[in-house]
Amino acid sequence: MRSRLERLSGKVVIVGAQWGDEGKGKIVDLLSADYDITVRYQGGSNAGHTVILGGEKFILHLLPTGILQEGTKGIVAQGMVIDLEVLNEEIEDIERRGIKIRDRLMISDRAHLVLPYHKLLDKLFEKKKGIGTTLRGIGPAYMFKYGRRGIRISDLEDERRAFNLIKDNIEFTRELCEKVYCETFDLNVDEIYEKTMDLYRNIKELVGDVSLFLLNTKESILFEGAQGTMLDIDMGTYPFVTSSNASALGLTNGTGLPPSFFSDAFVIGVSKAYTTRVGGGPFPTELFGEEAERIREWGNEYGSTTGRPRRCGWLDLVALKHAVRVNGLRGIILTKLDVLDNLDEIKVCVAYECDSVNIDYFPASLSLLERCKPVYKVFKGWKKSTRGLRDPDGLPDGAVDYIHFIEEYTGVPIILLSTGPEREEYINLYERAKA
Repeated sequence: MRSRLERLSGKVVIVGAQWGDEGKGKIVDLLSADYDITVRYQGGSNAGHTVILGGEKFILHLLPTGILQEGTKGIVAQGMVIDLEVLNEEIEDIERRGIKIRDRLMISDRAHLVLPYHKLLDKLFEKKKGIGTTLRGIGPAYMFKYGRRGIRISDLEDERRAFNLIKDNIEFTRELCEKVYCETFDLNVDEIYEKTMDLYRNIKELVGDVSLFLLNTKESILFEGAQGTMLDIDMGTYPFVTSSNASALGLTNGTGLPPSFFSDAFVIGVSKAYTTRVGGGPFPTELFGEEAERIREWGNEYGSTTGRPRRCGWLDLVALKHAVRVNGLRGIILTKLDVLDNLDEIKVCVAYECDSVNIDYFPASLSLLERCKPVYKVFKGWKKSTRGLRDPDGLPDGAVDYIHFIEEYTGVPIILLSTGPEREEYINLYERAKA
């Protein structure tokens, strides 16, 4: 089923333009109907991309969302860290529900593994200094990768090497737990090795050189980012970020493709019509009390991976414009507009007041950002339902004004509105944007 959006480019990139949870899963599922290949290039099972198909919910943690489209190939690229147990469960669950994917799936032999000792360390680090992670071992897996202690999928081809690497890492983790953090340690080398090898054998036939394949293919490609730009390890609210480049900056190292490969890519940012984030860290437009709870309930703002309630706030256009710059966005897809339908007034942040000075850029300094107060523009609520709308002519005037203001502030057109969770609940604004 085609999305009725003309193919934007032979290469399109979908990234989160906020702190994650923007609704990228539905958008990638929708757009991937027009693309031959979809690629996940960073993050791990800390992501949770939700798609509703015929009333049935699919939550994908590692696989690219586009794999749910019949005939679309799925790529798990080298920038990801892979929990083989989660990967196997995800493949089995999708195929059990009648969607055959194994013959359309390829996994990079250069991708690093998440192993039980990474999860143990994640819990320990979170206990000592809470960042608000998903406790799935993602941060420690990247830490081991950049500390040159990581284990790649290709290492599992040599069983003796794999055993020795796991043994060495478990001994290292034991010393860290017992001697530095004074915590007990009960992981067994043989059990972890045997389980890892069994899981690997289940997906061995799917492993290959993803970078070479993508470089040589003539097929159209959609690249799917996880988390969001404001959680990017370099450009987000560090240290309250994820452990990878969750923006378009992660494309080249996450795929092994040269920067020139993406020179003609069409980069799209997905943003909610308001803002949410999970875990700790600064959030200038955060709401509290009844106001926050109302948006949380109307938007069902609970983590698809953790179930944790999300922090909710007004749309932060300073942060969104930062995402436009970092990613080189050429279009924005706005989701959950309908959550605002019943509000009497709607605010958007247009600047920050920091130490009695207004700024319109997103500061790197965490201490400065924590002192920033939002400067708002207030819109009168449109008080009409936009839920499930398919025709732009049906949008209330107030909603149109809201959309136009976002476009004017960011300098980027909104090319699509998501008006509900189902695949077909959207309004195509791309033709209007081109006019």
